[in-house]
Amino acid sequence: MLRGAIEYAPSTFEERGAAVAFTTPLLSQTRVRRGERSRLEVLIPSLSQGIGIYVVAWKAVPEMVSMTMHDRYLHDLIVKEEACSPHEIRRATLRAARRGLAGPQAAQAARRALDEDEEQGTLTHYLLILAILKAVGLESPEMLRAGLDTDEGQRLTRELMTRAAESLAMDAALLYARLADVAAVTAPVGLAHSPRPGRLARSLTDLKGFRDSMTDWAQAVPGDAAPVAAFCAEVAQHTIGIGETVLAEFHRRIGAIGPLLQAWDREIVQLRAQAARMAWLLDGWSHITGAWEVVQGESRQQQAATVNDLFRILPLLPRKECSRDLMAESKEVKPAHRRSVRMLEDWRTGRMDIDAIRRIEAVKARVP
Repeated sequence: MLRGAIEYAPSTFEERGAAVAFTTPLLSQTRVRRGERSRLEVLIPSLSQGIGIYVVAWKAVPEMVSMTMHDRYLHDLIVKEEACSPHEIRRATLRAARRGLAGPQAAQAARRALDEDEEQGTLTHYLLILAILKAVGLESPEMLRAGLDTDEGQRLTRELMTRAAESLAMDAALLYARLADVAAVTAPVGLAHSPRPGRLARSLTDLKGFRDSMTDWAQAVPGDAAPVAAFCAEVAQHTIGIGETVLAEFHRRIGAIGPLLQAWDREIVQLRAQAARMAWLLDGWSHITGAWEVVQGESRQQQAATVNDLFRILPLLPRKECSRDLMAESKEVKPAHRRSVRMLEDWRTGRMDIDAIRRIEAVKARVP
């Protein structure tokens, strides 16, 4: 059930696993992946002064760790659905939080997130219809004035989309089906000119704010936690650089909507791959940016403790996704991390569990 602590240098995102938003402090942001024989296993980061990770069979986790009620429910969901991608884990997390098991504020945030997902899907679908009509020269002021939520607007849309399908040399039903597929892939990322950025695009923006704040904190607060914070900012910056490149290519491909729909078999595969890469790149960062935001009004000591906690769960990029060896670079920071943790140990003793759960639930109360 349990392997000893091992060095953790994954080659791919799938090997790194997807972060799970547990509320039990020991399990917070642990990662789930498919191991031998495609069985789910969890990767538990070593404690503050340990090295490597522990690999545990997923079904054995409740026997080894005292879990909150929320976490037991979430664990069962993941077991039943055999979820291990960021999208699947997020869906299970929202289902668990919606039940109120992580507190009423987290339940409200989960409901808001699900509502926003639906609204974003509708908006994306509408904007893609406009993009298709524009691509074939069929823009309609009448349709825009009527709106898609009216009978007249829907009638005009059907007429124009039928003509668009003829221009693209495809059946209207096929055009609608492909449009629905593109909208489903695109909504989490967002369109370049959307009045409302997609969830992943917003996460990338949040990560930029985290990078800047962490850089400023590292410069303003001398001590052993400063180089740890600087490294967190550096990993964030490297992730941002790759994320911006992937996002630009994704938007370029969506921008050529006509060729995308016509060269479907090749283009949709590429589009899905880019959307999935964005999700994997940013997986685990929303908790980190949220946790850092939560402690902004607290003492420098608490902020230093949070920096140390975040270092332990930092989403280092896998070897095949990154030109730098971030794992090796993190080892250079670990001596400062250990000194900072030891300095804070006495202050944290006795308060860690309840206080940590409260902080994790505060992060979950933000819209995921």
